[in-house]
Amino acid sequence: MLKNYIYGAHAVLMVYDITNSQSFDNLEDWLAIIRDSCGQKMPALSLVGNKVDLDHLRAVKAERHQKFATDNNMLSHFLSARTDDQVSLCFQKVAAQVLGFKLTKQEIESQQTVVKAEIVKYSDLEPPKQASNTQQRSALCSIQ
Repeated sequence: MLKNYIYGAHAVLMVYDITNSQSFDNLEDWLAIIRDSCGQKMPALSLVGNKVDLDHLRAVKAERHQKFATDNNMLSHFLSARTDDQVSLCFQKVAAQVLGFKLTKQEIESQQTVVKAEIVKYSDLEPPKQASNTQQRSALCSIQ
């Protein structure tokens, strides 16, 4: 059935879950099916690591991802479908590859997530008030 879906495709995105090493291990099998189905006319291939919003649960190291992508002549992407982080940029890069052009720096940066943070001037804050002289002290630590 997969052969019917990829027949004549210009691009194939191989997506796996970065928190599930088995999903990454299955990529070799999927790639073999793609190669068998497409023969000499291989589509543009992209390796997509999904769920980067769960990086603290990562089971597949980024180096392993990069090596697989490089060894198999694939574009490399990391994204989060849940948070929509880098999804549009991934598709834009794949489309640009298929059409044979390169995205400009401005086009790439327009898709980057901007994180805003407030800068706190600690020197303007009042220092904490000390409690009465009932503080306990030891040679190892000071309880305040």
